Amino acid sequence: MKFDERQESEARVVRPLENRLDSYVADEFKVHMKNIVQNGHMKIVIDLSDIDFIDSSGLGAIIATMIALRPEGQLMVCSAKDSVLALFRLTRMDRVIPMKSDVNEALQTMSSQ
Repeated sequence: MKFDERQESEARVVRPLENRLDSYVADEFKVHMKNIVQNGHMKIVIDLSDIDFIDSSGLGAIIATMIALRPEGQLMVCSAKDSVLALFRLTRMDRVIPMKSDVNEALQTMSSQ
């Protein structure tokens, strides 16, 4: 799995360069995100703009990232397409993980908290 990553002020912005976040790539995604946290990045924005499909394994990998950041870290997800948002809403994870429309909104919200 390939990623586009960059540091934006205090936050690490991570964009998976795949069109699916499912059981085939979820473990690799989870390991990659865990490494980011272990390297000291405690504010993370996951940009899902390229993701067309996510399943429960992909959602679980995002949740694992959120758990790895506790208690002092911060996670936001942004740029999710309607098909991806549907799973977040169905599982009510949109109430647990902050969802923003784009990277700029996520970064602005993060910096004001």
